[in-house]
Amino acid sequence: MTNPTTKRSRGAARAWPILVALALAAGCDDGREDFERFVAEEEAREAAEAAAAAARAAAEPAEDEAPPITLAPREVADMGVTLSVPEDARTLAASAASTTFSKALPGGLHELNVQVRGYGAANLEAARADATMMGGSVSESETLEDGRHQVVLAPQGVLQRVFVYTAERSAKCTGPTAELDRLREICASLQPSS
Repeated sequence: MTNPTTKRSRGAARAWPILVALALAAGCDDGREDFERFVAEEEAREAAEAAAAAARAAAEPAEDEAPPITLAPREVADMGVTLSVPEDARTLAASAASTTFSKALPGGLHELNVQVRGYGAANLEAARADATMMGGSVSESETLEDGRHQVVLAPQGVLQRVFVYTAERSAKCTGPTAELDRLREICASLQPSS
């Protein structure tokens, strides 16, 4: 009988004698067709077992899941505002014109970035104009009940941007599109300090 594994990987070539023994034990004769059918069935069974194991592993929660992100109020004294940011966020820059907070997300590829800016918008049209000044298109905009204006830009790649404006200050929140609700929550927390 010829070795039908010459076109297969080296791992399959090493397993060939074992597969021949299994095929003969399973009742295959020396025919190449029976052997190839047996090998194909064996490979399909192994692939199905591997796929089932992968599906079970994906369904189970990972043991090293990241802890939930907890928001905590943070006062930006230079601007006279308070907003909720991730409690372990770092302050990247702080001045009278702008303060930026950053929280790296698990895996280190993405972050939640919150920038409090020293200017606001008098109306929704001005808020939309400012939000799109550096590009992007508005997917949602509204005036909130307390007179603040919220603008959500359409996602750009994997990033989402949300803006909230008061008459004197604004917040820009950037992060992965999967975090849109959290970005809204952070930006909407912008309030004058008491």
